[in-house]
Amino acid sequence: MIRNINQILADLDKHASEFNFPVLDEWLVVFEVLGYSTREISFVNHIYAFGSCVQREGFFGEEIALDSSPKQPLFDAETNECIADWSHWSVKLGDETLSFSPSPQEYAEAGIEIDRASGPGSLREFELLRFLIHKVGEERLFLNDQSLLGHFPHCRCTSKFIQTTKWQHPDIADGEKPSRNISISSLIEAFFKKNPSFFDPGQPNTDWKSWPQAESEE
Repeated sequence: MIRNINQILADLDKHASEFNFPVLDEWLVVFEVLGYSTREISFVNHIYAFGSCVQREGFFGEEIALDSSPKQPLFDAETNECIADWSHWSVKLGDETLSFSPSPQEYAEAGIEIDRASGPGSLREFELLRFLIHKVGEERLFLNDQSLLGHFPHCRCTSKFIQTTKWQHPDIADGEKPSRNISISSLIEAFFKKNPSFFDPGQPNTDWKSWPQAESEE
């Protein structure tokens, strides 16, 4: 005997309210990578996304992490060459303009060696970005939760499980597989066990100093 469709749906709703109905959990892993793009002539935040609610996994797109200040441009309008002066420069971060006049000692504290005279073009793009992160913190350049989920409309029901800027990232260029990496494998284990404490950051290597060869690629 086939019951009324509305009655069947009502029965399913009842079971769901009693948590006696399968829940297909959504999961989302997002990597944000800050850098300077020679193609866009911009400081960018590259976004990589993986998950059950992502339509296309892998590289998703990019956001402009910060802009040049109109009153003190970082790039020549005709040649696009960097004209930043290490002795004084400004950037626009969101709606806020930040100005800096660092000393060589302040650069040294950020791990940056200034061994040249000041003047237009005396500060390289990656040095500017590294000093800015040292000074204001990388969190200010990353997307907030609302902006991040805004890129993934099918993932809006997810909630933050783990967020970190320090983990042992797999060295893909050297053949290391994510499945053999302590941070990635423990993250997946934490997902399945629904317990963030299972996440093991390993030996964090996400600081730029851990990837010296990247300097020539920025």
